[in-house]
Amino acid sequence: MPRKRSTSRRSNVPKGVQIVVKTLADGTVREYHYVRRGGPQFWHSGQDFGLGSDEYLAAYIEAKERAQNKRGARSKPCYVPNLVSTGAIIVKFKQSAEYVQLAERTRRDYDSFLNSFEAEFGEDPIKMFEEPDSIAEIVTWKNKWSHSPKRYDYAGAVVTLLLNWAKQTRYIDMHHHSGVKKTYRANRAEIIWLPREVNALLEVATEAEKRVVIAASEGGLTPQDIGILTRSHVQSTPLGRRIYFRRTKSGKPVSIPVTPAMASVIDTTPEDQEYLITSLTGKRLTSLRASAIVRELKKRANEAAKADRTKIHIRDELRLNDMRGTAATALLRAGCTLNEIAVTMGWGIRHAANIIERYAALVPEVSDEVLAKLTAAKERQRQENERAKGASGSRG
Repeated sequence: MPRKRSTSRRSNVPKGVQIVVKTLADGTVREYHYVRRGGPQFWHSGQDFGLGSDEYLAAYIEAKERAQNKRGARSKPCYVPNLVSTGAIIVKFKQSAEYVQLAERTRRDYDSFLNSFEAEFGEDPIKMFEEPDSIAEIVTWKNKWSHSPKRYDYAGAVVTLLLNWAKQTRYIDMHHHSGVKKTYRANRAEIIWLPREVNALLEVATEAEKRVVIAASEGGLTPQDIGILTRSHVQSTPLGRRIYFRRTKSGKPVSIPVTPAMASVIDTTPEDQEYLITSLTGKRLTSLRASAIVRELKKRANEAAKADRTKIHIRDELRLNDMRGTAATALLRAGCTLNEIAVTMGWGIRHAANIIERYAALVPEVSDEVLAKLTAAKERQRQENERAKGASGSRG
């Protein structure tokens, strides 16, 4: 496995020189020398002249003078010597507007990768990522998540953001970790809970577990959003109530009608309980715990189905997040327009049309009904667009 390490100074190396030893992708061990921590690089062991030679010392002196002149030519240096390690750049990145303005959950996700990246490369100069060979180093680090293509790609995306920021702030002149091909290509649009599978969960669920299932299947709430709802998110409407909030992941506003089942969840929440839906121990419900509750219910329901063949077996690939499709299909069956579904689910109109069209074909008992409504909705949208174009043309 390719590895790299920083080494201590040797007697034939000028004081202050930063030494990095790396094993390249082809197995070659190469040593890189930098004028100081952070660069610039002036020698590597693949060159024609050796360590400590006259040519080596001449290259060191030339690079040092060039670096000094480069700093002196700017009123504001592009970096400060004690802030040019990779670890220091990560600290600076976390103080930047790009990072601070991220959603809290996104920052937590970034931190898990940034902390790991710092543990691996924190003591190394950020300038090392200007070298093409650094790609092999990053790939070796990302291989920690080779078992999960989605996490593997996420790790790479965070590193690219970090290096892009370092380039924008002139800590590095360039890097090679861009345009990296993704390995994760998942499409779960055709994975949807059927009504009878949701009912199988409810049959084996406790009252506390039912609240999680109802929130996901009735309201189309994501695992991240189920645990954030409070009474302040419940608003009165002319004909009933709605749940209005902004999605944790995207920040898009959603407006969910309160169905009788959701009304029961809201109205049976204890007065002294802050969140409408909590964990089974009464604590704030996290996305991981919400998903775990549904996995446990699936296991319980399938054990019951194994013992009693009249009961429904729930498909293994189903997970909590896939209940959004069930909720979206129910809205369309109820006669909701694409715009109403998009607002309720926090989707764009075009995305809602594409997703609903896939979902509709998966519910055989209502496919004709759903597809007819979808076609009618698209035709209404087409006519509205034509009228809008005609009005615009007449004004012109």
